[in-house]
Amino acid sequence: MHAHRAACTALLALAVLTAGCSNNGSDNKAQTKPIKATSTKAPTKATPTPGPLQFGSGSHWSDTDDDGRPISGTTTVLSYTQPAKDVDLPDEAADFKDPVWAVLEVKVCVGAKSSAVAVSQAPWALGFRDDTRLNAPNISGSGVAKPEYATDGATVNPDSCLRGKITYSVERGTRPDRIVYGATGRDTVEWAIPKA
Repeated sequence: MHAHRAACTALLALAVLTAGCSNNGSDNKAQTKPIKATSTKAPTKATPTPGPLQFGSGSHWSDTDDDGRPISGTTTVLSYTQPAKDVDLPDEAADFKDPVWAVLEVKVCVGAKSSAVAVSQAPWALGFRDDTRLNAPNISGSGVAKPEYATDGATVNPDSCLRGKITYSVERGTRPDRIVYGATGRDTVEWAIPKA
C-alpha cells in the first residue's frame, strides 16, 4: 500500500512539474531563459580523402610565407622512369647494395599574384606498398639525369616555373606505387605511379 501511494505521489509531482514548465499561451510570467548553444557551426560532413592524382595533374596550393605575404602555385609530377637509362652513377653512390636507378621529373609553377617561392628536392619521396617512403637523396652533378631539379633550393619568381629531374636509387626487385609531395605546413599530395 505504501509503495502504491509513493508511486502515485511521484506521478502527481511529475505531472505538476510538467504543467508548470509549459507555457500554453497563458499569462504565466515565469518564463525560462533560452538556452544558448555552445557552437554556432552546423555539423559538417566528413570530406572523403581524394585518391592519388595522375601524372600531369597539378595540385594547386596557397599559403602565406614567413612574412605573411601570399604564396600560391601548382605542383605537378610529369614522369617516373625505372630503370633510368640516362643515369651514369656507380653503385657505390646508391643507398642499396644492388640498386636500380630511377628518375622522377617534377614541375612547380608559382602564381602570378604570389611572392617568390623557394623549392628543393626535400619534399619529394617515393612511396611503397608497405607504407614506407624513400626520400629524395639530393644527388647532383655528373652522372645524374638532366636537367636536375634543385638540390640545395632555388627561388621561383611569380608567374614562372621550375622543372627538373630527381635521381633515386631503388632496391632491385622493388618499385614504388606512388610519388609523395610533403611540403612542410601543407597537406601531403600523392600521384599514382603507373604499372611498368
